[in-house]
Amino acid sequence: MKRYNHGAALITVMIVVFIIMAIISNLTVTNFRTIKRLSNRQLTEQASSIALSAIDFGRAGLGTSGSTASVDTLKDIWAQPLPRTKLLDDIYMSGYVVDEQSKFNLNDLVNASGQINNNTVLQFTNLLSYINLPPSLAYNIAYYIASPQYQSDISSQYTMANPPSRPAGRPFVDLSELILVKGVTPEIVNKLVQYVTAIPVSNYKYQNESSASESAVAESSTVNSFGNGLAVNVNTASAEVIAAKSGISLTVAQRLLSAREAQAFQNTGDVTKYLAQNGVNANTNQANGQKMNLAGLAVTSSYFTIHAVVDDQEDRVSWVALVYRQNRSGQWPQILWLHPE
Repeated sequence: MKRYNHGAALITVMIVVFIIMAIISNLTVTNFRTIKRLSNRQLTEQASSIALSAIDFGRAGLGTSGSTASVDTLKDIWAQPLPRTKLLDDIYMSGYVVDEQSKFNLNDLVNASGQINNNTVLQFTNLLSYINLPPSLAYNIAYYIASPQYQSDISSQYTMANPPSRPAGRPFVDLSELILVKGVTPEIVNKLVQYVTAIPVSNYKYQNESSASESAVAESSTVNSFGNGLAVNVNTASAEVIAAKSGISLTVAQRLLSAREAQAFQNTGDVTKYLAQNGVNANTNQANGQKMNLAGLAVTSSYFTIHAVVDDQEDRVSWVALVYRQNRSGQWPQILWLHPE
């Protein structure tokens, strides 16, 4: 009987010890997770602060570049990426600036009243053809952002879908919205974002709705008056975008890239001169049915995105800002929007 009591007591002690060990282990894990979570939060806050400072550094660089050069090119200081650089301990920073006027602005697919702009839709259709994407996407995207009174032809495609939705009926704020357009897949988005942008322009005002960024007043030299919308920078844009916006053939646009590498275009007159020297008449229609219109081109840029990345080899924090450079006086560009990337 005594042996039985002794054995039972031993088992009871072992159970108690096991429970205590489990409690201690659980407390240890919980405390570790809490410490790790607090540490990660602190790192995120610190990294975000550094990234925001990096964006301000990019703004300063764009302001300085604007005041010291009359045109914007891919050889400018702002166009050189900041390599991954050690700041302190194990904290690293990197970043780069993208000229958003090297791309086709999707918000130009509609005019000031929210009606589809057939001229820019033709331009975009040509761009889609150049990059081997379905040309039908041009009208899909245009109708998606057109004012609601012009969406009757496509609204049922959204309301009858599963799940049901509705077209935006306003300009794009961010390119991430592209995935909501009928016919657009993630693969299409990944390819398209290399050639398009979503710049908010102040003259886009829809019925009972003001523009999302009325403070971004475009300069007269930036938005031309020929129904082409925002001009693209011939010194920074791809051949496909240049060809689509200007009506220049893709082959000639590709040669323009080689020419600007040797000498940046100082004005559109230089482009006209280059075309003439290469036997291209700017007054003739092109094979794609588009009339050549160099008003779609510029040699300077006002809109840029600044990308900043901070990491500690384990965790990574990225921020991006769309900025608008009002003039070339050296003033820092204005931030239109800013968010984690």
